[in-house]
Amino acid sequence: MKALGIFREKQNSPNREDDDALILKAVMDQLSILKMDCVLMTPEQFDAADASGFDLIAPMCEAYPRLMRLKTLAAGTGVAMINPADAVLGCYRTRMLASFSRTPGLNYPPTEVRRTTAAANLRPPVFEAEGGWWLKRGDVHNTCAFDVAHARAWADADAVRREFEGREIKDMIVQRHVDGDLIKFYGVGPGQWFTWFYHDPASARRLPFELEDLAHQAELAASAVRVEVFGGDAIVAPDGGIFVIDINSWPSFARGRAEASVQIARRLRLRLREACARKN
Repeated sequence: MKALGIFREKQNSPNREDDDALILKAVMDQLSILKMDCVLMTPEQFDAADASGFDLIAPMCEAYPRLMRLKTLAAGTGVAMINPADAVLGCYRTRMLASFSRTPGLNYPPTEVRRTTAAANLRPPVFEAEGGWWLKRGDVHNTCAFDVAHARAWADADAVRREFEGREIKDMIVQRHVDGDLIKFYGVGPGQWFTWFYHDPASARRLPFELEDLAHQAELAASAVRVEVFGGDAIVAPDGGIFVIDINSWPSFARGRAEASVQIARRLRLRLREACARKN
């Protein structure tokens, strides 16, 4: 059985190029132990390669043309894939918010999707935000430090909007700032494996919350966009409430790479067995 791992584009791994590569290598090492013939490719190598002979593909890439090629490949060959192209596209922020809005019980801050034109932003969002707003590019997750910015007052948002518009980013997310502890979570499943940590342990207030509430919210978000190898960000509010603010496909798993690689390899083998059963 043959497995292909595709690295993430360097521009989509700001300050995480090595960590992103290391988790994929670790997963492929696990699959090799499980008697699979594993190949790793850069996104550019994948563009020129014949990928039709693989039984399993683990793509970290996020560029739209590559995802479309992967989608066509999966439709034509039935290859097992985690995460599939539609799930990765589902993590693009505008699509992610649309999926969140259709998911009962999922808590996320009040959010609007805006075009980045001046005319679309004459008025502030309909929801109040005492702590200001977070403005985020509407497609892929961060590619540089300017992709997410905080505006204390709505007048400050226009500079961010102009910067997005200047980079030909068509949509932006406007999200209420929620006071609390910022948490990063990792998961495989949903329902197989879950862990979390503070983004900045030194500044965290360590507000009390229920772990099952955090896991439930994270897995609702993952299910909404149909990712099985996922990470994301959440806020623990002073009253213990959990708000998911982002979900993404194939994070770096830098804090917990060894355990994560075992859990991801296990998930991949499960999907491979299911794909083989369908073919037979």
